[in-house]
Amino acid sequence: MSYAGSENLSRSTIFKVLMYFITCVAFIFILFINQVVVSSETFYHQQLKRDLVNEANLFSMIVNKGDSAELYRTIAQRKQSNTTFSYIVQPEKRINKELLLYPTASLMFGPSKTAQLSQVVTLPLGMELVIKINPQFMQSYRETVIPMLLSGIAIPVIIMLAGASLFAVVILKKLARVNQGMNRVILGEKGVKLPVSTNDDEFDVLAMHLNFMIEQVEKKETSLKALSVGMAHDLRTPIARMKLRLERLLTQNTAPYTTELEACHDDLEVLLSMFNGMLEIANLNSGKQHIDKEWVDLSQVCRDVVEFLLPISDEKQQQLSFREDQPYRLQGEPSLLFRAVYNLVENSIKYTPEMGVIDVIVDHFGVVVIDNGMGVSNEDKKRIREPMFRADRSRTHQGFGLGLSLVEAVVIRHNGELVFSDNHPGLRSRLYLPLASEVSSKDQ
Repeated sequence: MSYAGSENLSRSTIFKVLMYFITCVAFIFILFINQVVVSSETFYHQQLKRDLVNEANLFSMIVNKGDSAELYRTIAQRKQSNTTFSYIVQPEKRINKELLLYPTASLMFGPSKTAQLSQVVTLPLGMELVIKINPQFMQSYRETVIPMLLSGIAIPVIIMLAGASLFAVVILKKLARVNQGMNRVILGEKGVKLPVSTNDDEFDVLAMHLNFMIEQVEKKETSLKALSVGMAHDLRTPIARMKLRLERLLTQNTAPYTTELEACHDDLEVLLSMFNGMLEIANLNSGKQHIDKEWVDLSQVCRDVVEFLLPISDEKQQQLSFREDQPYRLQGEPSLLFRAVYNLVENSIKYTPEMGVIDVIVDHFGVVVIDNGMGVSNEDKKRIREPMFRADRSRTHQGFGLGLSLVEAVVIRHNGELVFSDNHPGLRSRLYLPLASEVSSKDQ
């Protein structure tokens, strides 16, 4: 499970809340920076206006002295040394000598209330001096301020985004460890312990509570299994005795109670079979039942199962067939493997309607039983291997819900796996036996 993927981040509520918060903070920050820049630019233009007026007053004083040589010498010096203003000597025009305003663009939002400024000083001999702000100076000012403005906005926003992503990833990583542990519990793994760090934070408290809950569930499950197995073991003996007594009674003249006694005998036999099945599954899962393994031809086992069940499928006019895509031999117990395949094929026959098709196939991975019957829902696929569980809620078919539990117990003892998938329509029941490649290498 990846905790840093873009998909998981986009689904994270923590990350979404952080993004909303950062967006609001960034918007407020941009408004604040804009206000600061506009105010500073207004102040700067007012300062330039005062400097421009002072510069025009200086030249007016020189003109009033009547020293033309000093006037033009000062203009030349100003052109060389002063980069803030530009000085243009031109013939006098009949224009308003007051302050001239030319609108300029603001750094941020729309037109500025400040303006490009100029002053006109009347010179002798019908000439005039126009003093205005140097456009290159204003361009240099903007080229200096705008990068500072953008970096002042972008860098904090990027840092906040990186911090939010890192924070969300750390939280998702801790939650992923919890989810992985709980997934292992859901899949039936025993002895799962969630990691607990030395930080003693809220995630460690959550992990400790979940560890305690897992431990208690495992204890109760073990106790319940022991109780059910014990009850099955204890009840099997008196039921067997009652069955034997009824059999002895049925050998005598029991009229007019023969029918009732036979029904009681059949019911006791059903109960005894159920208890025997529960005990066998428990012994297989616990390893108490010893298995004498030998080389088994899986194809031959499947042929025997199909041949044995063919009359039952013929009664429902079903097409039951066997196909060998690839030979498969393994070390196992033939009778247990026969029962496992038998239960799968019998289930397919039971839950496939008349005129249905059932295929039994042996390939490189093991054996698969395919039918076009009623199928199993995704929710029931997780539970049909549990003892006593019936996907048939209406109980229209006979059975105790132990067949697939026995199949899984047998497959696990043979280092395999039982997997169910949809056939659209119907069900595919697969016995994966992953040791096939090792078996083939041993044969060679």
